[in-house]
Amino acid sequence: MRLKYRESTLFLYALGISLIAFIANSVESLLLPSILNGILGFVLGSKKMPWKLLVVLLLLNVWGSFLNGLYFHNFGEVVVSTQVIVIKRGAIDSFLLVSLRFFLIVGATLLMLGLVNVRDLIKSLERDLRIPSGIAFSIAYAFRLFPLLSKDLSEIYIARKERGLTSVILRPSNLRSILLPLLNLSYERAVWGGISAELRGLRLRKVSGKKPLRLGDLIILTALILQWIIVFITLFLNK
Repeated sequence: MRLKYRESTLFLYALGISLIAFIANSVESLLLPSILNGILGFVLGSKKMPWKLLVVLLLLNVWGSFLNGLYFHNFGEVVVSTQVIVIKRGAIDSFLLVSLRFFLIVGATLLMLGLVNVRDLIKSLERDLRIPSGIAFSIAYAFRLFPLLSKDLSEIYIARKERGLTSVILRPSNLRSILLPLLNLSYERAVWGGISAELRGLRLRKVSGKKPLRLGDLIILTALILQWIIVFITLFLNK
């Protein structure tokens, strides 16, 4: 028997889990929810999103987290020391903290995307949460951009390969040459997507009545509450 739930409940779950990343300020408090949502999110998200985009997201996170820790938090006890680089305890802690926050937010988002349909999500946000149609469309459209970004990224890599440029992101200049066209394409798509939605009468659609909470909704909300409790207990014990 398939567990039934409202799409808006999964949206609330992803939002509530993402808020943990801004409240929890220690590796211990983020460890369990990050691993749980990260693994489930990447497994379920890979069914609807190409694995190449997920790999790029992971690489960008690892590289960015490492540079952030190395340049801004490299203090304390020396952990690794070579002729080229010295890595201290603060850099390691910062790297783990940023990486776990990334896993938490992206994992919860992918978890939701892997279980909902974008069209149904728009309807559920309007119907169950009474979110204005323009905002509901913007939220759902942002999630819809993930597979489109993967397609754009593949085309950018093909163009770079034809120009004889490397596809390995090691320097800021390489990252900039990939992100700028990606952002430009996303901006143009968002503008024309909004125009198309207005011409099709997005604001004129009627909103149906709310759906009652089901067993699946209660399970999802309970999982959210339990993770919040675990985070607060961990933060309290680490004081």
